[in-house]
Amino acid sequence: MVSKVHIRGWLTGLIVFLLAPSLLFASLWFYNKFENVSAIDHSLKGLYLVQAVGPLMQEKALTGEVTANNDRLQDALLQFAGDRYAEDFLADLNKFKAEPDAAKAIRSARDLVRSSFQIAKMGGSVSYEAMAIPGLVADTLLAVIVETANMRRNAEMLSGKDVINVWDKMLVPVQGGQFKVAADGASRETLENFAELTGAKAEDLRRAADVYRKANVAYQSEGAKLLSSTIQADTGTDIVTEPVINAYPDLIRATFSLWQNAVDYMHEDLQRQRAETLFAVSLAGLVGGSVIIVAFGIAIALTRALAQRTQQEFENLGLHDPLTGLPNRQALLKTINALAKAKLPSKRIGVLTLDIRQFKKINDQYGDQIGDAFLRDIAAELMQFAEPDDFLSRTGGTEFVLLRPNVIYAKEFKTLGDAIINELGKDRYVDLHKANLDTNIGMFLSAPGEAVTDQCLIDAALAMRASKQKGPRHSELFTKDMRAIFEEYGETAKNVLKALKEETIMPWFQPQVDIHTGEVVGAEALVRWIDKDIVRFPGSFLPAAMDAGYMSLIEAAVRDQTLELAACMEKQTRRSIHFGLNLSADLLASREAVNSLVQKVRQFGLTPSMVSVEILEAVMIDESAAMPIKENIAHLSSLGFHIELDDFGTGHSSISSLRDLKVDRVKIDRSFVAGVDGDPGLQKFTSALINLAKSLDIAVLAEGVETEGERAWLAANGCDVIQGFLISKAIPKDAFMGMVLRQDHLMRAPPPDLGEPAVAVAAKA
Repeated sequence: MVSKVHIRGWLTGLIVFLLAPSLLFASLWFYNKFENVSAIDHSLKGLYLVQAVGPLMQEKALTGEVTANNDRLQDALLQFAGDRYAEDFLADLNKFKAEPDAAKAIRSARDLVRSSFQIAKMGGSVSYEAMAIPGLVADTLLAVIVETANMRRNAEMLSGKDVINVWDKMLVPVQGGQFKVAADGASRETLENFAELTGAKAEDLRRAADVYRKANVAYQSEGAKLLSSTIQADTGTDIVTEPVINAYPDLIRATFSLWQNAVDYMHEDLQRQRAETLFAVSLAGLVGGSVIIVAFGIAIALTRALAQRTQQEFENLGLHDPLTGLPNRQALLKTINALAKAKLPSKRIGVLTLDIRQFKKINDQYGDQIGDAFLRDIAAELMQFAEPDDFLSRTGGTEFVLLRPNVIYAKEFKTLGDAIINELGKDRYVDLHKANLDTNIGMFLSAPGEAVTDQCLIDAALAMRASKQKGPRHSELFTKDMRAIFEEYGETAKNVLKALKEETIMPWFQPQVDIHTGEVVGAEALVRWIDKDIVRFPGSFLPAAMDAGYMSLIEAAVRDQTLELAACMEKQTRRSIHFGLNLSADLLASREAVNSLVQKVRQFGLTPSMVSVEILEAVMIDESAAMPIKENIAHLSSLGFHIELDDFGTGHSSISSLRDLKVDRVKIDRSFVAGVDGDPGLQKFTSALINLAKSLDIAVLAEGVETEGERAWLAANGCDVIQGFLISKAIPKDAFMGMVLRQDHLMRAPPPDLGEPAVAVAAKA
């Protein structure tokens, strides 16, 4: 009897022990689902508060005041913010209410909306199809309001001025460009992201987007009148401001209507997800009892499964990343091998590889502990993009891989990369530390039934490499050409290194002439590779050299040979010839590289004034990244080097940066020169660029001059120096020296009898 009791008790204990993990897993599942509902409820609460702020923002933008009593809203916002963020929320709200300037007030409101969405984790709560809408609500559309208000304010301010100076003339084009970027960006986002939306509110959202786009076009049409009249104005009364001011309310109302419809769509989306989750929980609870009863019947069979599961858990200890909890590279390879053995003929496999650029800056600025917290936050956010069957892993320091074993819609997978880049690129906070992340993504998509191997990871890495070559925040889908290019790049890079040793990579020189006298006054050094009597241009080898890290060697070769030629010609020519060196942003950011340039100039017995340092206007886009570059440029300028701003007019630099850099000469891009003599519209822009430079005592050089008509127009409109095929293509150093020496001879000879322009004589020489 005792033994029977013991056996019964042992069996009862064994069954309970075997059932306990099932009950635990079920409890965890229910807990997770209720957590999802709680997260959605939290997001809805934040959305309600943002929705309440909308009418106040519209009133502020239209009237400059907020008349409604908003004490209850303030209390609700502070309660939602909690102790950690309440002070920031209150500061933004008070700035918004007290600030009389509409643009500045909306900026404060935008910070409030962004913070609310961040706390509500809105990006992780909305569905995949609606993931672009939080950014539209919290950033894009409010940026349109800010820039629209700025344009109206500028119009009112300028109309009251007695004298319109050059800074006033450039204020409207620069700020108008910022408005156009914001407004057109909103139009583009609505076209790209609203077409596939479903649900009762989707059609209302598309109609509101159509109204906005029409209002945007109308406002830009009136803005053009403001722009053209400001450029030509002498006094404020000459500026046409009334159309922009009158069109302002229509665009504001259309933008806020779109904003409100977008909020309504998010509300519907969150409510739908909440209902679906609760239904799933109810259904699971209904069948849960039956499952438990059946579980008793199979408890003995589960003993073996439990043993296997335990063994598997021990194995998994070596297959996960301890920092994020995600599977590691070894686990990813095991999963790929399992897919290969499955041989699923109709399925397509997708691989997405993500890398975070310059993450070391976060560790250097905040410490490794905060950097680790950011990585955990990123991992959690990436999980929101993963589908149930996806395999998300961390395969390196800042590298993550998402494996999708069954890609149903190829187009949707291809756009997934851009969606992730946009979401990770938004401001994020960890323990009050703010960071902006630039990422690159490479993707691989197999053909249906294609055999899967770990080659897919290599192909995704090649796509990643291609995306990085385009700059931060790009994604690329693998093509077979990428593998061929990679192999070709490797072969080219080896040959480039050999050519550098053999000194067959060298500068050729494109002459620059005084537009009025035709005299050669300088030359731009352009790199060429003489490969077995074939002249290879930069596009055929510089990308491979850059990829291999040989750019510093190439720049040094071009620099040294150019300075050697300058020293040689200084002793033989009638006047000093200015030589322009194109310096990369990496070199300009390095104080050691800049000091090396100074030492080389002195070593060749030259003065800095004989060398022009050419920089691209684009280096001034990012103020923080450009700061060491600007400091080094200022250092070179103080030593006497001439500073030239290349591709002037095509970048995004501010007027203050142009002034602060102490530029000696700007180079007007070919796009503003080609056909300028016959295009009245282009003449307005080109003359505006020339006049801006002249008003700041900056010389002007026009690039790409190919016809006599272009030369004549530029000469009549204040240009100083030209270069282009009208004069000469880039030529070897001996040919360039011969051209200058023949010019010296012609300049000493009597003037020609035929009355030809001096530039034509120099060109023939």
